[in-house]
Amino acid sequence: MALSRQFALTAALLAITSAPLVAQMSVSLTGKPQAALSEPFSLVGGVRELPGNKAIVLDSKDDRLVLADFASGTVKDIGRKGSGPGEFQRPQSLFAAPGNVTWVPDVMLDKVHVISPDGKISPTALVAPQTNGAPMRMQSRGIDRAGRIYIQSMPTLGAGGVISDSVWVMRWTPSTNRVDTLAKVSSGMKISASSSGNRQSVMIRSKPFASDDIWSVLPDGRLAMVHATPYRVDIIDGKQVHAGTAVSYTPIKVTSEDRDALRKAMTSGRPIVRTFSSGGGGGGGGAAPAPSVNSNTMGIPDEDFPSTKPPFVGPSSVKVSPEGQVWVLRSRAASDKVPTYDIFDSNGRLTGKATLNPNSIVVGFGEGTVYVARTDPEDDLVYVERYSRPSAASDTRAKPLGGGNK
Repeated sequence: MALSRQFALTAALLAITSAPLVAQMSVSLTGKPQAALSEPFSLVGGVRELPGNKAIVLDSKDDRLVLADFASGTVKDIGRKGSGPGEFQRPQSLFAAPGNVTWVPDVMLDKVHVISPDGKISPTALVAPQTNGAPMRMQSRGIDRAGRIYIQSMPTLGAGGVISDSVWVMRWTPSTNRVDTLAKVSSGMKISASSSGNRQSVMIRSKPFASDDIWSVLPDGRLAMVHATPYRVDIIDGKQVHAGTAVSYTPIKVTSEDRDALRKAMTSGRPIVRTFSSGGGGGGGGAAPAPSVNSNTMGIPDEDFPSTKPPFVGPSSVKVSPEGQVWVLRSRAASDKVPTYDIFDSNGRLTGKATLNPNSIVVGFGEGTVYVARTDPEDDLVYVERYSRPSAASDTRAKPLGGGNK
């Protein structure tokens, strides 16, 4: 993603040309988990740890929220799908809000659902503020300790029917309903449009193996911008950009096996179609209707794939811990079944590496814990496991890594 001009200039002025060596830790998430759930899921979109050996689990494919008890191994559904009070349509993520409350952005209802510490969904939700006469789309990426939600805006149809590839990083403060615009970035999406009469439909979906930068938010409200070229993590504090040290990376060739695997994965996706009035102005013609869903996945021709993979792929590859560590899922060859994460500290320095079991990804953090979703290749069902992890404060005492940064 490209920063705005002032951010790019500041980054150049504050770029770190050399950095002190940092002891690096090796985190193994391959042994017996600390705890696990026997209940399978279809697609785990996030885990939010709660006190009392419990957690909320989001199944993004089945649009399901459950309260999981790791002591007994049982799960209990939270709420149900619908449009009434206490009901949801498309829960997108799980945020740790102040007071052990969990906030759940809903991309279809443009609301944020509120779940109490005991796992009960409130009949009253936070309603997204209006932008350009329409509700702000809940493409949420994170929350800070002050309870401010960070959102990436959706691509919009501008004057003359032009769809901009750039979108905004925005910060919404629900307590005051204030919205601040923080940075302009690339959408990282492939956008196609079709017209029928005076209406225009816009299809928005991810680009395959795109070398787009990914941003997330740290607990203190600073932004972490993970760059693909060169591979590094920059920390944005207001208008100051502190550039991290580049990490060496050898591009991995995209093979037919990679292309087929991505196509298979996208069959479970649900691209969003937004419809705009062709006679609108810069905001898309007033209040836009809620997005509709097209369940038919568009085929991706071979020529749409790049020749090599970037060091990481997509927003889900970047996770931030409660202490401000940035975990980045590294790209790997199709024949390499062992997932690894690079671990950066809150200043953008590479401090460690985590290794997982095959078919596993990180889906959440807790106090000294990390939650992993492991897919069983026999039936494609997903199981949630919990492991212990070193805290950010113990980085310098962790076991050093061998080899380079690749």
